[in-house]
Amino acid sequence: MNISRHLSRLSQKDPLQRRQALEEVLNQEGLSYMRQEEEPSVKAPKGISNYLINPWNEEPGLLFCAHHDGVPGSFGANDNAAALCILIDLAKTLSAENFPARFAFFDGEESGNTGSRLYAAQMDRKMVTGVVNLDVCGYGDTVAVYDRGYGRKPSVSSFCSHKVLKAHSGVLVKYLPKGDEASFSGLSIPAISIASIPRWDIEYLKVLSGMGSGILGRPPEFDMIMGQMEISTTMHGGYRDSPEWVEPEAMARIYDYLMDGLHSNGDKKGVLSRFSLRGR
Repeated sequence: MNISRHLSRLSQKDPLQRRQALEEVLNQEGLSYMRQEEEPSVKAPKGISNYLINPWNEEPGLLFCAHHDGVPGSFGANDNAAALCILIDLAKTLSAENFPARFAFFDGEESGNTGSRLYAAQMDRKMVTGVVNLDVCGYGDTVAVYDRGYGRKPSVSSFCSHKVLKAHSGVLVKYLPKGDEASFSGLSIPAISIASIPRWDIEYLKVLSGMGSGILGRPPEFDMIMGQMEISTTMHGGYRDSPEWVEPEAMARIYDYLMDGLHSNGDKKGVLSRFSLRGR
């Protein structure tokens, strides 16, 4: 499996070309989808176009999501075309297994999570047992998982288990920048975020986790430390923000980690204890 086969195609500076490329890839891979759209508004001046893969199984399941938009002028290769590629392959695999899951590619993450907030406002909560958000997943040797206090919730606990994390060079962290998973807070739906980063950047995350936001906001040192992180060079127009810097092995590591978390039965509270795999 060449997990990075669509990376260059999805890494587009022009947002309309990026959307068109995503549509072409989904069609090519045989993944039917619907567009969830909203007209331009004050909150979303360019409108919203979410891409929702049509579910193949009507049982409740996890929502796997990633944003397809990028910072203006950015290729968006690691932020966030790499995550799109991973989830496209994951959707194909789970569809073949008839494993219950939902997949969404959100617009507007870089401008206030407008796409995921639209989805969260209209979703059928009974059909989503948890949210797994992928953001910046194509560079580095470590799977960073931020459980946001949901690590023991049955629907996501296997992704946070020591056994699964150890098998895939994973580590639980106490801070990752807010992404689309934040749109589901307050809905009683466990939501975790996943990234791939160089091992040394974990030390920076430890420092950032202690700074918080507070009444007066974050201290000036926060942005300075973020700028020192190697992963920052692959995001938002950094000099490594192009397809040639994305590492297929990092993408494959995230994919294998997700598959292991979904199919792990070592934890009685794991995913398989919640979901019946009827029809596999």
